[in-house]
Amino acid sequence: MSCHTAYFLRDRDGSCWTVTEKWGTWDLVGESDRDALIEWIRLAGVPGNDGSVREALDTGYFCRGVAFDLVTRRHRFYGCGLWSRGADYHEVFAKRRAMARGWADWDVGYAWGGHEDFVDMPPGLGPVEPAATSADGNAPSPAAARLTSREGWFVDWDPARLQISVLYHETSAEWFALTDAMVSIIGTDRVVRDFQLHVDDAIPWLAEHGEPLTTELLAHDPYPLPEEGVAGSGAVIDLLSRRLQYWTAEAVTSQLRAKLAAAWPGWRIERLPLGFIGHLAGTGRSDAEVISTDAELRNSGWDDELIGIRNAERRALPAETRKLRSPSVRVVEDA
Repeated sequence: MSCHTAYFLRDRDGSCWTVTEKWGTWDLVGESDRDALIEWIRLAGVPGNDGSVREALDTGYFCRGVAFDLVTRRHRFYGCGLWSRGADYHEVFAKRRAMARGWADWDVGYAWGGHEDFVDMPPGLGPVEPAATSADGNAPSPAAARLTSREGWFVDWDPARLQISVLYHETSAEWFALTDAMVSIIGTDRVVRDFQLHVDDAIPWLAEHGEPLTTELLAHDPYPLPEEGVAGSGAVIDLLSRRLQYWTAEAVTSQLRAKLAAAWPGWRIERLPLGFIGHLAGTGRSDAEVISTDAELRNSGWDDELIGIRNAERRALPAETRKLRSPSVRVVEDA
């Protein structure tokens, strides 16, 4: 299946233009690339009012997109070619573009809502209404069914010592079961408990099950902290401040955000910056040994400039001032 790119332009006179093409370009290096692309959208694009713009863009068919608003000098983009490299890659990529020559007076950002962010760029369109939820009683599997298997690596959990005992290695949980997502709960006792999950994406799962997930998860023993790159999405559930912070490499649409807010009433819901690294910072940890090294990032497709920006953004993350505690991991030879 081929990739398709959607382009949106709101020109200086307020007119809106849309155009789509197979493959397409979203990786703009400099000012000349931007200006040439804007001129091409003017020449090849289809003019439209707000309604026709919504009709053209309000679809998940386009896996890549580029949008320019020349009235507000706002630029958003998303690309499926970025998804495999993690949530922090999106932010760092957008940061580099914002720092590039000719972009100084632009509001540049990654379109976390995918095509929906483009629909919302023309004034007056507003967000998409949340879809109605089914009441047929066919609820997804409970939280316990989504915890990864402990078979082959887990020995025991000592809550008095805050110690998880495992076989073979501190990260042996990753050897025996597929982990797609991670959730960390900051308890009222200021202890951080990590849980490894087998779900496609943590955010829809959190929106589907809501606040009762915390009680379900806390009924189970915690897991060791996974290494960066193991989980593709995650969340920090802070019971002390009733704050839910999430990160994912996938698009979080307005429908999903509304569903998440409805499932966690009274909670402050925020996106965590820098993905896994922000997750660590949000739980009061640095744990450099579980963060990807510069060499590992290069092997996965990062260039040196992006790595430098990521490292600078990591150092700028706010420090957690509360004295949070996390379990230690003990490796035993034989269970």
